[in-house]
Amino acid sequence: MVLTAAVVGIVSPAQAATYQVTGADSQGLAVQSEPHVNHVLRYVPNGTSLNVVCQVNNGDQVDGKVYNGKPFTTWDQLGDGTWVYDWYMNTPTVGADGYSPGIPHCGAGSLPPLAAGCVDWPSTKYLQTPLTSAANNRAGYAWQNGSYYGEGYHVNCSTATKMNQYYAIDLGMNQGDPALSPGGAGTVLYAGWAPSGWETCGQYVIVDHGGGWWSVVCHLSAIYVSKGQNITNDTVIGAVGGTGGFAPHLHFSLVHNASLTAAGGVYGGQSARPRHLLHLGGGQGYYDTITKGQQVWY
Repeated sequence: MVLTAAVVGIVSPAQAATYQVTGADSQGLAVQSEPHVNHVLRYVPNGTSLNVVCQVNNGDQVDGKVYNGKPFTTWDQLGDGTWVYDWYMNTPTVGADGYSPGIPHCGAGSLPPLAAGCVDWPSTKYLQTPLTSAANNRAGYAWQNGSYYGEGYHVNCSTATKMNQYYAIDLGMNQGDPALSPGGAGTVLYAGWAPSGWETCGQYVIVDHGGGWWSVVCHLSAIYVSKGQNITNDTVIGAVGGTGGFAPHLHFSLVHNASLTAAGGVYGGQSARPRHLLHLGGGQGYYDTITKGQQVWY
C-alpha cells in the first residue's frame, strides 16, 4: 500500500493488475493460502511483480500495522488464489472502506455463507482466543482439531429445544492448560458440572457478555470461577480437560439470546460464528473466522 497519495489528499486510480512487493523485511513478503497469518506457502522478495485480482478488508492485522487509527486488515488475492498483505504492496492507498480504488472487492473473501439460522458474533464486540501463552507446553498456540462446524456435537443453529453448537470450536490442548473466557469480561451465569441432558459438556462455564451474547466453555478439568462472579478478559476461568467423555481439548461456543434451565443447561437462541477473534501471539491481530485445521494463537 503506497501512502504518499494519502498524505497530499490525492487518490490515484489503479492502472493495472500487476503491482510490486515493497517494504518487506529481508525474508520477503509471505504468500499465504488465505488472508490470515500462519498459512505461509512461500516468501517473495521486494520488487517481485504480483498479479492482484481483488481485495478483502477483513483479514488479519500483520506486524501491528495501523492506518487512520485502525488495524490495517486489507489483503490482496493473487491470480493463483493465494493472498498477500496489502501493506507491503505498491497498490493505490486504501480508502475509508479499506479497499484500494480501482481494485475489485473479493465479495466475502474467505468467509463462507453463514449457516441458515445462525448469526455472526458482532465484529464490534470483544472476542478473544480463550488460551494463554502457556498453551501446549508454552507453545502459545493450538490447532483446530476434533469436530468442526456442523460435525459431531457441533450442530444446530437455532433449534428452540436444543443446545445450538453449530459454530463451536475445538482446539487441541493439554490437560490442565489455562482457559479464558472467549468473550472476555462478563458475569458468570453457570460454573460446574453440566446437568442431565448436557452431560457431554462435562464441567463447563457459561458467561454473559451483555446484549444477549453468551460464551460457553466445556470439558474443563477444573473450574476457577463461580456463579455471579464478574470476570475480566484475563480471568482464567478453568483448566482444559476432557470431562464429558473426550480427550483433553478446549471446546468453546458462542450463542445469542439463549436460555438457561434452572439446573444450568443452556438451550435455544442462535449459534454465533466467531468474528474478529483477537489474539496476542503470531504477530498479533485477529482471526475473522477459524478454518478447519487452523493454527490458533493465544
